[in-house]
Amino acid sequence: MSTTARLSLPYIAPQQAQKQVTYNQAMALLDQLVQPAVKSRVTTVPPGSPAEGDTYIVAPSSSGAWAGADGNFAAWLSGAWSFKAPAEGWLAYVIDTAELAIFHSGAWASFVTNGGTALAKLGINATADLTNRLAVGADASLFTNAGSSHRMKINKATAGDTASITYEDALSGRAEIGLTGDDAFHVKVSPNGSSWFEALNIAQASGLVSLPIGQLAFPATQNPSSNANTLDDYEEGTWTPQLQFGGASTGITYSTQLGRYTKIGRLVTATGNLVLTSKGSLTGAAQIAGLPFTAANDGIYDSAATGLATGMSSVTGAVLCLLTPNTQKLSVYHSNNGAAAGLTNSNFGSTSQILFTLCYATA
Repeated sequence: MSTTARLSLPYIAPQQAQKQVTYNQAMALLDQLVQPAVKSRVTTVPPGSPAEGDTYIVAPSSSGAWAGADGNFAAWLSGAWSFKAPAEGWLAYVIDTAELAIFHSGAWASFVTNGGTALAKLGINATADLTNRLAVGADASLFTNAGSSHRMKINKATAGDTASITYEDALSGRAEIGLTGDDAFHVKVSPNGSSWFEALNIAQASGLVSLPIGQLAFPATQNPSSNANTLDDYEEGTWTPQLQFGGASTGITYSTQLGRYTKIGRLVTATGNLVLTSKGSLTGAAQIAGLPFTAANDGIYDSAATGLATGMSSVTGAVLCLLTPNTQKLSVYHSNNGAAAGLTNSNFGSTSQILFTLCYATA
């Protein structure tokens, strides 16, 4: 009796009697082979009480009624085992292991794209290759927990290799984080995918943070933090110190009027240098105004160290400068027999000079 080329289903012969027998045989084979789902492919002994239609892939070295049928489909039909040999490339779902199996090179194996023991590559709405073995084209990807946690691992072979994540623009690298070339943690950026700048390095043995570029930028306007252990600002600049008498500076001229400062968090270190060419005609208490930041309003007075004070008159001791809270002005004094006496216009000449440095906290 002739059969079909692929599934070997029996044909009904011309003028054949009892055509239903041949037809039913073909239907039974179709029922066995179309969308095949087998209970197992590792069972070597036929089960004792199979149900009608139960199907197995006969495991190697099987015995009993399955002896000599290794690799075949074995279906329990009408009280007997019906065997069907698979052809190259046939697929079957295996229920007990929840896997898809393929018949390849004369044996059954878990289905993979290259016939190995694991999926060689997978493209989800994208084309995977043997370098990018997993490729996903999507607006987002979710890796969620199967219990209480989820940890993604990127492993490399040796310390000199790379385990990293890159971020790209039109498939050209712009940023990379990870273990690149050693076991320290690196953060790198690139303007073009070929030139790279390392911004951050964290040593694996100590946790020490390094800035290979040597620069850390803060915003022009401070974003203050209430946490005493948080650095929230850094700034360098210049300021213009201004001598005042009685709160005014009209008529005072200078040959040198310079100031610089560095601000780290709330702490300001400021230096000033004043050299007069005319003290003008104003009268009153002497002050130096124009500090770059207002002092904290906390009741604590800050003092300046005066490195040089020349061209002064009637000054009996060291020149002292004191910063009052919540101001940007230094009041100028001198030491007089163990007491501080305020200086006025009468103590200054047209060539007086004061050079000073102070540290104070801002508001």
